[in-house]
Amino acid sequence: MYLPELFKNYLLVQKNSSVTAKNYVADLNHFLNWLDRKTGIKYQIVGKGIFSLFTKETLEEYKADLLADEAPLATLNRRLSTLRKFGQFGLSQGWLKNNPALKMTNATFQEIKIESEVGGKLLEGFQKQLEKEKASPITIKNYVSDLRHFLNWLEAN
Repeated sequence: MYLPELFKNYLLVQKNSSVTAKNYVADLNHFLNWLDRKTGIKYQIVGKGIFSLFTKETLEEYKADLLADEAPLATLNRRLSTLRKFGQFGLSQGWLKNNPALKMTNATFQEIKIESEVGGKLLEGFQKQLEKEKASPITIKNYVSDLRHFLNWLEAN
């Protein structure tokens, strides 16, 4: 049995409705596919070992990418809620020592506004400069993601 199916069974045992479990699994698959694109690590191969990548930094980067992709606020926050529940699942199985997703706050309209206004223009200019310098697409994506994360950190502090 693979990880999303184990997670679904966990949710059902926890008395979540089948619709809720289905939505959580869809959101988990979104995160796992994002993680695969970022790292090249497939959860189907590493199984529970994927929890070694379930860190505060990874989760913040995922949130930053959701903000950059202009995911609707409700969708973004539902996906973060799924990760909190997934962390609880990892704890219950003994695969995590703590749940870093609990430290992650929901996105606000303020974060979305900053991302789309100031950050968006800055990131766009930075991306164009990297393209002009003929940086590889993965380098561009990673640099832009890092800068986005930094801008969000600046705003929070």
